[in-house]
Amino acid sequence: MSPRIPKRMAGCPVHGGLAVPAVAGRHTSGRRPPLFGINDPRRVNSLLVNKRCGMCGQPLSDRPGGKYMLLLRPADFGRGYSAEPAAHPSDCGPYAINACPLLNGRMTRYSASRRDLAAERCGEPDCDCRLWTDRPDQQERAGAAAPPFYAALYRQEDYRLHWGDLRQHRDVLLGVTVAGIEPLQIRLVTKGEPSMVDLARALLMDLPLP
Repeated sequence: MSPRIPKRMAGCPVHGGLAVPAVAGRHTSGRRPPLFGINDPRRVNSLLVNKRCGMCGQPLSDRPGGKYMLLLRPADFGRGYSAEPAAHPSDCGPYAINACPLLNGRMTRYSASRRDLAAERCGEPDCDCRLWTDRPDQQERAGAAAPPFYAALYRQEDYRLHWGDLRQHRDVLLGVTVAGIEPLQIRLVTKGEPSMVDLARALLMDLPLP
């Protein structure tokens, strides 16, 4: 049974009983299924820059005492940023944890089939899919063991974008900064099948051990 869709996500498209996250790749026409688990780079950048939730697409809190949630792997803590946009901690983040099979523990490995995003293009000139490209990390992940995931809670005042170099490109927007920011709380969401590197990172960064 699919988890209940929170009110904040009521405006999101629904596919197979699940709300389609704002960050997910999807066709403008809606006639083809969305790409759960594969993010649209343009949507990612827009959500990051405008400090919006990656699930519902609405603004994150900017009031004093407001918070945001990041869903992180040990590797994300290690590199110092989350490539995924933040989420509202009261409803959107928990919904993602309940709905995503990697986060709720139903899948302990990434899908073995490699997605060919070029083949997913619909050919319509006004659809964002014309810009979809296969990322090396997505292809490498196919069939790999799922890492542990953590839900980390941060103060809205600490929200900072992370810029860096990506292959031959300089000063690229990479995500939300984690390095040097003290979280209010870190909770282990799912144990996954941690590698020795994951366990070493968890120990070094004093994360809850899977």
